[in-house]
Amino acid sequence: MDIKNTNTASVNSQTNNQTNAQTTANQQATKSAATEPKMTNSQLSRQMMNNSILAAQEEVSIAAGDKSMALLYRAAIEAINEELAPTLGENSVQKNAEEGIDYSPEATADRIVSFATKFFATHQQQNQSMGFDDQVSSFMVKIGDAIDQGFKEASDILSGLKVLQGDIAEGVDQTYELIQQKLAQFAQDRLDANAAKAEATED
Repeated sequence: MDIKNTNTASVNSQTNNQTNAQTTANQQATKSAATEPKMTNSQLSRQMMNNSILAAQEEVSIAAGDKSMALLYRAAIEAINEELAPTLGENSVQKNAEEGIDYSPEATADRIVSFATKFFATHQQQNQSMGFDDQVSSFMVKIGDAIDQGFKEASDILSGLKVLQGDIAEGVDQTYELIQQKLAQFAQDRLDANAAKAEATED
């Protein structure tokens, strides 16, 4: 989408309005959280992120590609964090979209899967009473549910902005499919390696 022909003064004015709107939205989210002591840091962070994105609707509409995938990535990572926090503890989330980061479906899927699967060893340690296959299965269910929740939240925001269509919708769908493939491959690789280990021990 070519935005170079947009009037410069209009863009500058629009940017100032968006900045003010985002600041107000974040202040409102913080004030709201203060009256709701049960809100966790993760929930507050997500609320502020959602408010900021909604306040920047026009900007997202103009540069919807990378911004949409960045939103998708952040939502998925935060959902994984929230899902794992009760048992694995709070984790540091890389939420900021930096210039130059590849937000193609393949790259986004790689980062989400890499983040999610690095907790498998900890999951094993906390579920030593389970057999290996059950450890893999229960971990994949937990991660899968978290990723589904993240995608739902991101999709709801993009739908509300009326940008979840065309290339953006295709990118979201493709990213989801790639994540499922990569998670399935991760699980199969672990099962195959464990089976080979067991077979070698028997020999």
